[in-house]
Amino acid sequence: MSTERGLKDSIAGTVAGAACLFTGHPFDTIRVRLQTSNTPIGIMECFRNTIKYEGFSGLYKGVTSPLFGMMFETAVLFAGYGQMKVLLQKDENTPLTVGQCAIAGGFAGVGASVVLTPVELVKCRLQVQTTGPQKYKGSLDCLVQILKEGGIRGAYRGFTPTIAREFVGNMAFFSTYETCKRYFKNKENKPNDDDELNLPALIISGGLGGMAYWTVLYPVDVAKSKIQISEGAGPSPSIVKVLKEIYSKEGVKGLFRGYTPTIIRSFPANAAMFSVYELVIKLLG
Repeated sequence: MSTERGLKDSIAGTVAGAACLFTGHPFDTIRVRLQTSNTPIGIMECFRNTIKYEGFSGLYKGVTSPLFGMMFETAVLFAGYGQMKVLLQKDENTPLTVGQCAIAGGFAGVGASVVLTPVELVKCRLQVQTTGPQKYKGSLDCLVQILKEGGIRGAYRGFTPTIAREFVGNMAFFSTYETCKRYFKNKENKPNDDDELNLPALIISGGLGGMAYWTVLYPVDVAKSKIQISEGAGPSPSIVKVLKEIYSKEGVKGLFRGYTPTIIRSFPANAAMFSVYELVIKLLG
């Protein structure tokens, strides 16, 4: 991959990350609160309580943490995806198979996990702060306290479930996106890889890709959220241990707590991300 193409992927990914964040963050706040609540609570009840006690701004709690972090993470993700596609492509005239796109997406997700883990750790800690005494004054204060309590290892609390989710999730994410794109290109008689799709096709492709990403390994994300809000300097509890505890208390339903707002969020957020990414790539030439 040329340096120029890598730079374009990084710039487009950065802008796309911001679009995804602002579109989906309110739903993400509800997701994290549902996942980490000690008692079962409905989506609408959680939403109403957030607005009632914290105002509309409560839905955007923790947004400053992932703002720059997610912009950087999506830059790494798309640049990594582009690099992996080049490594896997033996013939420039032969497009990658959907399976190869899945592999490229999975390994790109592994790289993105290095950025994403501390970003999501801070975000989750801030999102579960509701009313009453606030331990963290903001994103920077939260990160500083985490580093004081646990060092770099503390900042990577939840790294194992994050990397598992990102590898498998991005395999589903990019393979679904590429499958949908190829379907629409075939339908519109646009066989070439460089042929542009219309906006509705990009929205549907990106939205379905996002839904696939969250569906394929959702219980691991529930465990990740639980692990990341747990505090202390000791080692993180294992994914298996957390999943067993959730299942023993709430059954299968507990493993999918917060799934509905996640799926509601995933379509518009990822539709925005991919549409903006493709638009910026086009503008950059």
